[in-house]
Amino acid sequence: MLLKIAIRNVFRQKRRSLFTGLLMAGAFVLFSISIGITEGSYSRLIELYTHARTGHIQIHAKGYLDQPSIYRTIKDYREIEEQLISVPGIVSFTDRIYAPALGFKGSRTTGITINGIDPLREFMTTSIKEKIIKGRYLSREPLNEVMITSELAKILHVDIGEEIALIGQAADGSIANDLFSVTGIIKGKERDILYMHIDKAREFLSLGDQIHEIVIMLDTYKRSGQIADYIRRRLNDNAQIKVSTWYEVEKDFYRAMKMDKQGNWITLTVLMIIVAIGVLNSVLMTLLERTKEFGVMRAIGTSPVQIFFIIIFEMAFLTTMSIVLGIGLSLVANNILSRHGITLPTPIELEGLHFESYVSQVSIETVLYPCLIVFVVSIVVSAFPALRAARITPVRALRAE
Repeated sequence: MLLKIAIRNVFRQKRRSLFTGLLMAGAFVLFSISIGITEGSYSRLIELYTHARTGHIQIHAKGYLDQPSIYRTIKDYREIEEQLISVPGIVSFTDRIYAPALGFKGSRTTGITINGIDPLREFMTTSIKEKIIKGRYLSREPLNEVMITSELAKILHVDIGEEIALIGQAADGSIANDLFSVTGIIKGKERDILYMHIDKAREFLSLGDQIHEIVIMLDTYKRSGQIADYIRRRLNDNAQIKVSTWYEVEKDFYRAMKMDKQGNWITLTVLMIIVAIGVLNSVLMTLLERTKEFGVMRAIGTSPVQIFFIIIFEMAFLTTMSIVLGIGLSLVANNILSRHGITLPTPIELEGLHFESYVSQVSIETVLYPCLIVFVVSIVVSAFPALRAARITPVRALRAE
């Protein structure tokens, strides 16, 4: 009976109910789009970032990330990789070697970071081949070939087919030096990155059968922490190695992303306060207009609890209709934005790749969070006027103007 009365009362004030419902539906849509764009854009940015360089999980020798050194290598990496083959969720993985060196071309010289990669496995794991703007990718055979970034090419004034000299310290203490032909130029703002075949890097640096890093790509970055824990257990918590997720490797990027998400929730909180004020105003107006009605109800025996729940049911019914409308509109909006996005006036360049638009995503979070927030806020806000109406005395109510 109380629910029937509440539904009837909602349709008694059609304009006010329509205004309040549209206000909540609009807030729902804004909430959903904001969450969808935040999650969708960051998901895309993370995928770009991890596919461009870091992967989803990395394995190093203990202490390597804190203090990289040519001597901190993984010696039993083949045994580790045998364990990785059967780990669920792993799509691919590759080995890498890093070392500092000096690069020379004529009278020009600069510091260089050698990146020894397996051409085939690196291609299957990251998007390195997509970043080549001139020349070609490394050969599968360990030849004296290198790829360099466009910025490094400018510094050394070197082009495709020309040679650069590399000098560095090998792992056995000797001086490593040789001439390498530039086969490819990669788009990127890094001033010191140079790629060569991992076997040639081992030979050049006298590293033997050792590596510095194993990069793992998963079917989704969202399982990075879970699968990293699984790998640690599978390797029996090997004290000589460390398994790190992408957000542990790139702490600054992850911290900036979290701060931006927190800022977005602050904006949504302000929006919800505005909506709450609108809902409160609507309920208070209803209370003032129906004061005598509540007085009559109290006079004929309606209990304060029943009056309280009539108002709460009214708002719950109106909120539910608003949420249904909001779900429909937000699904359409997020679906459109997930396909077309919002183009950025100035694209963001990341590891040679361009982030050109904000995109949304359709997920359970884009529906569930707005549903909970809008419903809870509307009920909480309407509870205070409902308590006031429940406490009203019949005599004072009937005398109200």
